[in-house]
Amino acid sequence: MKHVLVIDDEAPVRLLLQKILESAGYRVTTVADGTSALKAAHEDPPDLAICDLLMPGLDGLTLCTMFKRSRTFKAPILVLSGHVSEKDAAAALRAGADAFIPKPVEREKLLAAVAEWLAPGKSGLKKPGPDE
Repeated sequence: MKHVLVIDDEAPVRLLLQKILESAGYRVTTVADGTSALKAAHEDPPDLAICDLLMPGLDGLTLCTMFKRSRTFKAPILVLSGHVSEKDAAAALRAGADAFIPKPVEREKLLAAVAEWLAPGKSGLKKPGPDE
């Protein structure tokens, strides 16, 4: 069973994503902030991460950059955000995200993106960070 790490500071969003993903057969871990995400990813590496862009403390852009630079984190990162400008999407991709999904999330689009990035041969295509 594929493991998805959901990082979002809004509890209703975490719960919604968890329900959608679990109903599709994924194992889901949810956390509310970037610092908790780093710990969770280290303790139980995910096959894919879904990360909010704007969070207090360690935001989604910083978290993506940290994951991208990590030698051990190899999962694709999908950024999910209500800030849907081209500038925000480009910033997320530059920071290391593999895809950008606008909020409000549509169940079928989310599941299609997750399935695409978890497809054999797709995971691990992560762009190497500067120290790799």
